[in-house]
Amino acid sequence: MNITTHYSTATIELNSLGDLDRVVSEQFNLPLRPYSTDIKAALELVVCALEKSESAYFEIYRSESNAFPGLPFAVSFDKEKRTYAKTAPLAICHDALHRLKRVVVTIPDSYYWNID
Repeated sequence: MNITTHYSTATIELNSLGDLDRVVSEQFNLPLRPYSTDIKAALELVVCALEKSESAYFEIYRSESNAFPGLPFAVSFDKEKRTYAKTAPLAICHDALHRLKRVVVTIPDSYYWNID
């Protein structure tokens, strides 16, 4: 795991989805669960984030877009920005870390894209 910091955002290079699950668990003080692959666990992350937020916001939708082929899930904890991913749990994990904890994670062969 390699961590770099630029301004107030940390970028973490991970090796697996298991590493992503550990980062989510640590950042949100949640038990270790398969947040990146299990929609029920990912939705628990959403509930935790919304309960702890003063200005709670969350949206998720599925859309096949020519602009983001292969990335049908769009998630946002911010009204202006979205993360697109191959699966809903991946999109939730990436967007929650990025928007709520200012942590950007990269994983080889993990398909997602942030719109800033």
